[in-house]
Amino acid sequence: MDVLRLIQMWNQVSIRVLDVRFKLAGMDGDLQQYRLPSSAFIFAFQGQGELWVDDEVWLCDRFYVLHAGKGSQLTVRSREGLNMYIVLYKATLPAAAPQELHRIIQESNPFLDSWGFPPGEPLAMLELLQTICGGFLESDDGLTVLSVKGDFIRFVHAVLRERLFGAGELSLSEQVIRYLSRNYRKTISIDELARQLNYSQQYISRKCKEQTGLSPLDYVIRFRMEEAMALLAGTRATQQEIASHVGYPDLMYFSRMFKKYTGLTPGQYRKRNGQSVSDYARNRSQSSVVPSRSLGYPFYMSDIDYQFHREGSNKMTRATRSFYTVMLLCLTVMLTACGGAVNNGASAQNQAAASASPSAITQEAEAPAAAETKIVKTAFGDVEVPARPQRVAAISYLGTVLALDVQPVAAESFLMSSPYLEGMLDVVTDVGDSLEKLLELGPDLIITHNPQPEVVEKYQKIAPTVSVPYNQFASIQDEMLYFGDLLDKSEEAEQWNEEFEKEIADIREKVQQAVPEGKTLSIMQEYDGIVSLFGPKSGRGGRLMYEIMGLKPPVAVPDYMLKESYYEFSLEKLSDYMGDYLILTTESSLESLQADPVWGSLEPIRNNRVFLWTENQSWYRDPIAVKRQIKELTDWIIEAASR
Repeated sequence: MDVLRLIQMWNQVSIRVLDVRFKLAGMDGDLQQYRLPSSAFIFAFQGQGELWVDDEVWLCDRFYVLHAGKGSQLTVRSREGLNMYIVLYKATLPAAAPQELHRIIQESNPFLDSWGFPPGEPLAMLELLQTICGGFLESDDGLTVLSVKGDFIRFVHAVLRERLFGAGELSLSEQVIRYLSRNYRKTISIDELARQLNYSQQYISRKCKEQTGLSPLDYVIRFRMEEAMALLAGTRATQQEIASHVGYPDLMYFSRMFKKYTGLTPGQYRKRNGQSVSDYARNRSQSSVVPSRSLGYPFYMSDIDYQFHREGSNKMTRATRSFYTVMLLCLTVMLTACGGAVNNGASAQNQAAASASPSAITQEAEAPAAAETKIVKTAFGDVEVPARPQRVAAISYLGTVLALDVQPVAAESFLMSSPYLEGMLDVVTDVGDSLEKLLELGPDLIITHNPQPEVVEKYQKIAPTVSVPYNQFASIQDEMLYFGDLLDKSEEAEQWNEEFEKEIADIREKVQQAVPEGKTLSIMQEYDGIVSLFGPKSGRGGRLMYEIMGLKPPVAVPDYMLKESYYEFSLEKLSDYMGDYLILTTESSLESLQADPVWGSLEPIRNNRVFLWTENQSWYRDPIAVKRQIKELTDWIIEAASR
């Protein structure tokens, strides 16, 4: 509704001030999910913070006026003390008012709209609110009620005057945070957002951090983790469903991120905070929606939850409509300009994605520049890369790149935490998921395993990008040869393979002689009540014991379960898929497993023919990690087989 019509409406209604409260929100006193019992004005001052009404955010920097309707859910977050006055009121349109206004209030009640702005004259408003609050707390003698009502109308007059004469557009920080809050389930590109808003990435990141204390990436992680916490506590959705819903298709990566954020695994968090869900029921799900808490009046503090995406439930202000119009226009221009810029076009990539696989790298045969570049055939089509890359970003395959004596300039956090790479990463920058950090490093080649075309496209805008699935190679030697060709290190790759084969030949023979014919080995992970099976293309010892040492899984294990990196299965099948020996990734001790009624009944657990290690030891399967793991695992199985 335009401001002039809103002023007309305020001139017609009867006003009653229902309550006035002073609140302090801060790190330990956030106002969380308060369901407004009536329409309200919120006046925030003396601090910075986020003011949320349902799924809309306004950012306070010193002073802010916010209006919200009855039934809206108010949440306030602040890194420091943020003072607030909250005035609850009721506006009633008399029967004698013009019929046009009655029709308007029935179709689009302006007293239910959410809007806000930083006031140009905040001190006058603050003084009025202090007077209103003081008067409301006095004894009700009639005159005091009249005085409070008069001061409130003067406050509304000041607010509407500022709305009429130029306040109300969204700030840059508000636009950024609203974009992040609506798109946090997707892969966020600050580079793309910066182009849309016509600001630099660094400036946008700085404004976001000034307002929230978090970088855009960390802000998105907070969104994802807090929605995951709500879903774990309030639904029986499986962990995989929750992980996918909040933006993590890989359950194990989600679990690591969740534990880093909360200090608990998802299963531990659910047991402490949620409904009772047995380990056998974890694959059953109900609706994956954020639980709605009915918050009564007066104020009530509950667990924070930002996500309330209800289609059509929030009215859009002029500023919001303007923001999205600009965003859509900028996106259209950007797509038009950049549509053909990605290597060989998106259509060629999509056609190749279904059938192509990493193959030998051939020198480009036509142009004089062939000596400087070469063509790589990948799952995303042909990609032109430097013949001798100098600044490699190993977002994936970090250990493989290092094994070829190439010092990368960048990698992601998890790979850099490998215990097998200690002392080898002094000049490698941890870029995490940040495209901004990666761009600043100026790589000339990016290596990733990410299979999502939209992610690969964003990398390609920074540098030529080669995407290779982790389970693509038939052997560790094939992996070394491929990346040797890619990085102009073919001789080094062949030499590494020769030395590796010499090292393992004797060990392989000893293992095969020690393990009686027909005996089998299972490789599993037990995590949070979920059991996964691993095959020859995986870490957890799969690549080493199956591919390199030639041991066999139980016959009952279907072939399709061994083709991927891992395969989850129900506990009912545990005994069917259990071999004579077991390599198990777990946080549990042997004693606790032996005491468990399910695990303790299994022969390898009962007779201590099990090798236990943690995920931080077992996940990595790169050439450097495998070399370090060989002695420990082969010594164990030779000793276990001799008993």
